[in-house]
Parts: sequence; C-alpha cells; structure tokens
Amino acid sequence: MIGMLLCVWLLAACDNSNAFDEYAKFDTTAQTAWGQSIVGYVAHVKSDRTYNLADGVDVLEMAFLADDGLAMQLFLFKIALSDKITLRTTLADDKNQVGTGQTIMKQLEAMQKNGKKVLGGTNADFFNTTTYIPYGVCYRDGVAVKTSFSRTDCNVFVITKDNEACCFTEEEYALHKDIVREAVCGRSTLLLKNGEQLDQSGNTMPVAKMEPRTAIGVSQDGKEVYLMVVDGRNFYYSNGADLLDLMNLMSACGASDALNLDGGGSSTMVFQGRVVNNPTTNGRSIRERSVSDIVYIGY
Repeated sequence: MIGMLLCVWLLAACDNSNAFDEYAKFDTTAQTAWGQSIVGYVAHVKSDRTYNLADGVDVLEMAFLADDGLAMQLFLFKIALSDKITLRTTLADDKNQVGTGQTIMKQLEAMQKNGKKVLGGTNADFFNTTTYIPYGVCYRDGVAVKTSFSRTDCNVFVITKDNEACCFTEEEYALHKDIVREAVCGRSTLLLKNGEQLDQSGNTMPVAKMEPRTAIGVSQDGKEVYLMVVDGRNFYYSNGADLLDLMNLMSACGASDALNLDGGGSSTMVFQGRVVNNPTTNGRSIRERSVSDIVYIGY
C-alpha cells in the first residue's frame, strides 16, 4: 500500500501542468532609428514613435523596460540650432523678472499672446519653492535677469550670441559670460563633458535615486541640443531615472556635454499646445506644477 501511494506521489510530482509558461522573450527592436540608438540600455521596447515639429525639431516618445527591468517612459526633443530655430529662456508672464511661479503652459501662452512663436518647452532650473527664485543665473535674450548663484553646486546651460549651445561649470561660465544670450542652470556634477561620463561620487544629489527627471545635452559642435524628460513615481508606467541612467541615455542620443535640470514634480514637457508627459506634482498627483524659469524652442 505504501509503495502504491509512493508511486502516485511520484507521478504527481512529475506532472508539469502547473508549471509557469515559458517567459516571452524580450524584444529590443525599436520601430525608429532614433529609438534603436538607445536600445543598448534597454531590456525590452514596448513602443517608440517620432514626430517632426518643424525643420530641425524632432520628438521621440519611447516606452521600455530599462536594463534593470523597470518601466520607463522617455520624451526627447532633438533641436538643430539654425538661423530659424533656437532655444530660449522665459519666466512667468513673459517678463524679465524672477520670483513668480507659473506653469509651463501659462508661460508659453503668455509669450504667444505677445506675438512670439513657440514649438514647445520644458522646465529648467531648480528653485526655492517659496519664492520661486531659481538657484542659478538666468539670462533672457541677452538680459541678465539673475546674475548670482544661490548654491555652490550649480552648472549652466547656455545659448551663445552666435546661437551655439554649451554646458558650463560655474568656473567656465565666469570665463565666458560675455558670450551668453540665454542661460538656465542645473545642479551638481555635470553628467557628461567632452563625451565622457563624469564620476558622480562627489555629487551633492543622490546618484542612484529613481525620480522623474529633466536633462539637457549638446552635441560636440554645439549645433544640436537634446532636451529630455523621464516620467516617474508610477511602478507600472514609469519609475523614473537615476543620474547614471541620464548619463547613459544622453550618451546614446549623441550628447557630448550634458547636465541635470530640475526633476521630480517639476519635470514637464509641452508641445503642440499640450502637456505630453505625466508630471507628478506634490508627489503623485498628475498635474502641472508652477515653476520658475523654463527653456522653450523658438522660431
């Protein structure tokens, strides 16, 4: 009897009807050439698509599992600077004055009411959330709206008077501020310099913390700008990125220099008259936050 029961148990143990199905193989094939340039840091591509907003202005939207298996949603402007296309800075109500918070949509609407042509934009500098004064310097169309740094760990994105883009440390900015036409700031160690990913061990921000992010990078010749937003704080939709992710993504896009702009609930991208990502104001609610300065694509 015991022998018969043992045989029945062994047969049941060999039954594979309750085993997990074989996992579907991850697919790292993107639908667009631009998306394919990023797949070295991707475990599985869910979707990718590109838009052309104007001559020299393209957008990539991409949903994927990162190489750590976490969901990520990326939005990316690629801007070829020319005599028709440039990046500019603005502030609340289209004024050369810091200290007022306003959403990106409202800032862009104010500019359009004043006859300025806008294709899209993102948030820019970190700021004091009580006073809305940005931490770094701010220039608008050659006007130095704010000339001082409120922190010692800022770095500076610049559009020069010759319409070329640069990412400067504070020290480099001090040497070249006479060429600045537009400027906004990021925080802490530059992500990339001369094509090299920089050591982040001395960064004043948590390097490995996953958050919504905004970052900006430039090509080696300063003629192309990459403006990126990564959504976060939603496990099944997008977990955000850490600073190492930003370095990898900016390198894959072709950036030579890059810096980290304000993130978290501030990370917002607007084009074609709408917010295209899911900004997480006040932690997790999906709505647009008032910010200090922004960068926008003008023509």
